[in-house]
Amino acid sequence: MISHKHKCIFVEVPKTGSSSIRNIIGSPPKPHLNICQIKFNMQNYWTHYGGLKNQFLSSAYLLLPKKERLKIGKKQFNSYFKFGFVRNPWDRVVSLYLRREGLQMRDKLTFDEFVSWIKYSSSTCVNSIPHVNQIDWFVDPHGNVIVDFIGRFENLQKDWTTISKQLGLKQDLPHKNKNMGRSKHYTEYYSEVTKKIIQDKFRVDIEYFGYEFEG
Repeated sequence: MISHKHKCIFVEVPKTGSSSIRNIIGSPPKPHLNICQIKFNMQNYWTHYGGLKNQFLSSAYLLLPKKERLKIGKKQFNSYFKFGFVRNPWDRVVSLYLRREGLQMRDKLTFDEFVSWIKYSSSTCVNSIPHVNQIDWFVDPHGNVIVDFIGRFENLQKDWTTISKQLGLKQDLPHKNKNMGRSKHYTEYYSEVTKKIIQDKFRVDIEYFGYEFEG
């Protein structure tokens, strides 16, 4: 999402604390866009929303030559602080399985069946994007990371402090959309077989971010 108020771009990877961060910087018209989709929107459209004024400006903005819109959007994109969060894939799959919103699979599949079924990092999400890995949200078509900061859900409060200082914010991060259905550590959901399945499916994230299966 784009926050013109805070001059930042938040890349919302599902189940990484997005609801809590949106509570502070605002909610997007469509959540969970990757950085390339956000960049495209910024370079082609009026990205302020709400009210008759912005509806008029949205239409008027399209009358500008595409070259001019690209120039404005590129300058804005480069100047905004771009950030997002990732999460240990084994832990994240448990959260996707137990989620209360979106596509709820826990009543349709056992966890072992869910592990075999899940294909994308946004599987079970309302606004799903066919990205296999979380890193896919942060890279350009050549695989280059084009955001300024990627935090970790495991260090959410600490990394949010770094981000909030960058943005000049003083608000603590609330814990929104907490999964109340989880009663045990994520490692207890796995057998050696299902542990290996997730390791193979999300190997890119595991290796890129150095995640391990921790007991």
